[in-house]
Amino acid sequence: MNLLVLSRAAVGPQMASPGVRAYQLAGALGRALPGAEITLAVPGDRGEVAPPARNVGIRSYATNAEATLLAANHDVTVSRNFPPQFARVMGKTLLALDAFTPLFIEWMELSRRDILPQWRRTWMASNRWYLNMQLTMADFIFCADDRQRDLWVGMMMALDLVPPTVYARDPSLRRYIDVVPYGVPQQPLRPKGPVLKGVVPGIAPTDRVLLWNGGITEWNDTDTLLRAMAELAPRRPEVKLVFMGINHPDFAFGPNAGVTRRAVELAEALGLKDRSVFFREGWVPYAEIDGYLAEADASVCLGYENLEARFAFRTRYVDLFRARVPLLCTRGDVLAERVEREPLGITVGERDVDGVVAGIERLLDDAPFRARCRENLARVGAELSWDAAVQPLVAFCLRRESVALPARQRQLRALVRGGMYVALKKACKSPPLHL
Repeated sequence: MNLLVLSRAAVGPQMASPGVRAYQLAGALGRALPGAEITLAVPGDRGEVAPPARNVGIRSYATNAEATLLAANHDVTVSRNFPPQFARVMGKTLLALDAFTPLFIEWMELSRRDILPQWRRTWMASNRWYLNMQLTMADFIFCADDRQRDLWVGMMMALDLVPPTVYARDPSLRRYIDVVPYGVPQQPLRPKGPVLKGVVPGIAPTDRVLLWNGGITEWNDTDTLLRAMAELAPRRPEVKLVFMGINHPDFAFGPNAGVTRRAVELAEALGLKDRSVFFREGWVPYAEIDGYLAEADASVCLGYENLEARFAFRTRYVDLFRARVPLLCTRGDVLAERVEREPLGITVGERDVDGVVAGIERLLDDAPFRARCRENLARVGAELSWDAAVQPLVAFCLRRESVALPARQRQLRALVRGGMYVALKKACKSPPLHL
């Protein structure tokens, strides 16, 4: 058996969650299927990154046409999205779609920044056809949790991808769409030395570090957090907030993008920047993340109680679970519910400055509560190991069969939907999709 894991995001020394997921899925598949030959295909230069398992080879591709040829020579192709050219290989390779993020909702948020108002509706229409094409091509779909699965099943039914014949083959639809959460490595933290305390000017060895684990996106609420830090700073000068990176390796955002730029400007206006609030330039290399996690006394991530949160699986939380770092977050997403229920930290309502201040102080000062959170975090981190998470995808690869409509019946629909996507994308001269 030969499998292709096609990453559509950067894989190398610096990776965001889509690249990390492709890299770790390839490794988990390699360990679960030691007799398989697995190719991890990455866009552009592969950089200096070791294969994630002994039977995984890494190669680069430059164009969608090259990726299509690669797929045609593999039994199963796993990817977060398939370019329109992949309609040609339907039936030649089984296509497994990684739907771990609610892309359409994310694009709705990003389009506020990137797309002129007069083109926004057309741009979003092109993205809708793009997602319709993905679901039509897929022989198997996997997402991050059951809430997302309900969303995707509804879309599949609306596209007539679950007619009576498909339902009869699998009334649960688990062989068609299942859950593969974003996981964590099993090994303990391996920090290589101090990276923040006593290293970054303005952060003393005895300071208490709050870590913002990831970049700043349109669905993050840094305004509330920075105003909370402005209230804390006069009486708690030892509390330091660190944003881990502001230059996304997939160019989805950077220091001059809307919400990131506004966060930096607000921190400066409040007199916090480089005193109580620190923005790390660039992006923390994947091999160095453990150092930051090891030095964090707590973590914070705020957003809004909106549709994006309803279907989000906050990948930035998962490494915190592994590192046993208690978390302060906004209510609304499925992992925030676990944070509140188990508890793994503290949840607050959206835009609640006073609640954020109180939550930060409790996480830092209430030692018994923090210890209880850390114990629960260790258990949840073990549940989310990559080797456990990948099992539904392993089962699909071993079955080597699809319960979806025959590829020929889906192929014409995929071509039409792909053609509509291309036509609408050209009509509004849209920028590349943030994938």
